[in-house]
Amino acid sequence: MKKQAELKKLIREVKNLIVKFFKPYGLIDEMLNIPANVKRMGYKVGFLSFGMTVIALVFAFMLQITNMMIENRLILLGIIVFMLYRGQQILRAAFNIYESAENKKFALIFEDEVIFRASQLIGKTSGKVLKYDAQNKLYKIMSNEALLNTIRNYLKNLWRQKIQHIFDILEIISVLIMLIVAILTNENISQVFFIPLILAFVIISFFSSAYISLNREDYYRKNREYDNEQSIIVNDLLRVPLIVRNDLEMRINKLQNILVLSNKNITNFYKKMHVSRFFVTMIEAFSQYGIIIFYLLGVEWNNISLATIAEITATLLIVETALLKINRIAQTLNDHNERVVILEKEEKDLSLILNVYYSEAEKLQVSKIIDNISINPFSIQYVEESENDKPFTLISNKLIRINSGEVVILYGPSGSGKSTFMKMLTERIRLDKSTEIPSTSRYLFYDEKLKMGNLSIFEELFCCSKTPNLIKMQKILENLHLWDEIKSNCVDVWKWMKEKQFEQSLSNGQKQRLILAKMLYWLNDEIDVLVLDECTSGLDDKVETDSADAERILEYIVRYANLDKKRIIIISTHQNIDGFKNKLAKEYKFKNLQFIKEGESNLVREI
Repeated sequence: MKKQAELKKLIREVKNLIVKFFKPYGLIDEMLNIPANVKRMGYKVGFLSFGMTVIALVFAFMLQITNMMIENRLILLGIIVFMLYRGQQILRAAFNIYESAENKKFALIFEDEVIFRASQLIGKTSGKVLKYDAQNKLYKIMSNEALLNTIRNYLKNLWRQKIQHIFDILEIISVLIMLIVAILTNENISQVFFIPLILAFVIISFFSSAYISLNREDYYRKNREYDNEQSIIVNDLLRVPLIVRNDLEMRINKLQNILVLSNKNITNFYKKMHVSRFFVTMIEAFSQYGIIIFYLLGVEWNNISLATIAEITATLLIVETALLKINRIAQTLNDHNERVVILEKEEKDLSLILNVYYSEAEKLQVSKIIDNISINPFSIQYVEESENDKPFTLISNKLIRINSGEVVILYGPSGSGKSTFMKMLTERIRLDKSTEIPSTSRYLFYDEKLKMGNLSIFEELFCCSKTPNLIKMQKILENLHLWDEIKSNCVDVWKWMKEKQFEQSLSNGQKQRLILAKMLYWLNDEIDVLVLDECTSGLDDKVETDSADAERILEYIVRYANLDKKRIIIISTHQNIDGFKNKLAKEYKFKNLQFIKEGESNLVREI
């Protein structure tokens, strides 16, 4: 019964491979269209590969044609055909060299174009794609790494599928034609044996591919599980401090055990794949020996000559090529199915990405001014990425309304939910799909994770602008008490910035202010809300000397960013900034939100 069930499963998978090959696949969207240069190069490589198939099929019949010409006294033509047959290696080698070079060039350009298209999508979707977290019952933002992996996997498989599919169909048609011609022109072997041999090999090859396909799904599922476990442990090794000495040994041993299981999974899969292909190879070899035996059984031994051997050789060449191409078709169906499986796996996430991409593009075109923010009562069960990742519930029982021009201060101890509240406010997490958050394209959000890239500080500050306003930036840096600090270590500040990167020669407080300087420089009328989460944590609360401290920096930011009293500014800090508030109390309207522990939950309320 078990073997019957497995056989039925294999038959279903063979059917699945064939159906998927002819079934439409992939999302239809202009952002997923293949670039013209990639399509052109892909078709060129495809035609070269298909040309090799056609050449192989043509050469498979040349020995038989040679024999036919010699039998009919067309000796010269027979010799010419035979010379062409013998010269096939030179032609194939030339084609292979050219095809290999073009394939390599295509692969490199293909990868570059995938990355470029992915960067276009990530540009508008970074920090905005929300995926439902069933465990915490809320929508959480997809990381940029997850976005990139989804887009890359989808585009690589979709583009290759669309380019390759037409050539796969052409190859299948050409092989079918060859098989029909081989059967019709076969006069040396009994058709009673020859036709069943071909059909049996087709069935065996397809079953072999189906067997690999079934095992591949299980292999991928386990592989993803092991990869996830490895990522968790490696992440802990990198960011979680050791409490006791055994922590390190425990994590390394755990990682080693997972690696053993992962390696075993890989080994088992490839072992099954090799056994399957070895079995097909053996059947192919036995088929050829069978042809020789059946051919010789029908030949009178007294009449065996060089012509007889030539006929056997010609027939074997045709059968060998046919069986090889049948095996190739089965592998093509398998490869096609593997790409489709990846497309189906990534399709849901990519649909989310594309929806956000077009939504953000629309928001940028028709950007709605934010003059107030209303936050309905809510309850969040969430794991904050701090405070030992302890889960907590953040609750608001009343409507919170923030009006134009207000400066909102969030109070509360570490881990009380301030960052979670700000992530919800800036749509980095969301309670449900019906929650309406004003377009975050009109927000600027600072948190402690922000940092500049690996370009020079000068390029990062001015976003590689060809006409940077140095006077404006210098004034901002001076008011952030950063200009003099940098100048004390160099002669020319701009030259220093062109030579240095963000991670070089800067303290944490200086890095924070450099990011703030960039945000203030690029601040314009299209930004209605400035959200600052611990933007001065690297500075003292208040110092007597004329240097940077939290109160001075926040005072300058509020005055600079909210000069017309229309922009909303939201500040979260652990520092004592009462002096800053008292100094600006007559000029700006402040709103205070308190985050407190109440029972097993954190409560946010207006005070």
